[in-house]
Amino acid sequence: MNLELVLAGLAVGFLIGSTGMGAGSLMAPILITLFNVSAVAAVGTDLLYSAGTKLVGGVRHMQLRTVHRELAIYMAVGSVPASVAGVYTLHRLAASRGQQIQDDMKQAIAWALLLVAAAVAVRTFVTLRALFRDDAPKDGPLNRRHRILALGIGVVFGFIFGLTSVGAGAFFGMALLTLFPLSTLRVVGTDLFHGALVTLAAAIAAWFFLPSLHLASIGFLMLGSVPGILVGAQVAVKLPEKALRGSLSAVLALSGLKLLGLFG
Repeated sequence: MNLELVLAGLAVGFLIGSTGMGAGSLMAPILITLFNVSAVAAVGTDLLYSAGTKLVGGVRHMQLRTVHRELAIYMAVGSVPASVAGVYTLHRLAASRGQQIQDDMKQAIAWALLLVAAAVAVRTFVTLRALFRDDAPKDGPLNRRHRILALGIGVVFGFIFGLTSVGAGAFFGMALLTLFPLSTLRVVGTDLFHGALVTLAAAIAAWFFLPSLHLASIGFLMLGSVPGILVGAQVAVKLPEKALRGSLSAVLALSGLKLLGLFG
């Protein structure tokens, strides 16, 4: 089983490195469907696993000065407490609903995966124009509307992430791409840095609130993920971006449908 965990980490790490979006959402369904981990434990384990990968990327982008700090902080003001609230909600549901929560969580994760798949597909194949003029200044200070949007987006998607461990990169990245005047480089850097903040908060909450975390599994997953990310990043420069991300969207959708029981 240890080798299988390393290989699973390698596969997910490769997708993270080669696509840069949404691939981390695959870890929870992999733990549920391939390793028979309970849905609640899979969410907690996934949050702890994701914290390591996101933290490395977030710190690196801060060093490269590709993060819009004001926007990341405003989003985090909403998303960090909301993600903790999502984890705590899952904790309370697990305590009060027993086995029924496992089936409910599979459904919730499945629908979140389908939404992430749609977000990845839209970001890949549709040219999106932001909700401001093309000549609006990029990467400048936020206005009042942007701050309110950032807080609201943080609260909604942060809670979903804390509850399901799905969508930190895809949902927030989609919002950054479409709703804020950011250059492409700042979208990537801000998304990863904010993702590190919200994932770390949710992971700490999971450590305290969620039962039966598979801590040993995280080490083996990381053992495969690190070289997977490095190899994926190297391959990404040689293969068509749309083909890679389109394939990821299909895998995410199939994983969601699998959790919904469409494939037996």
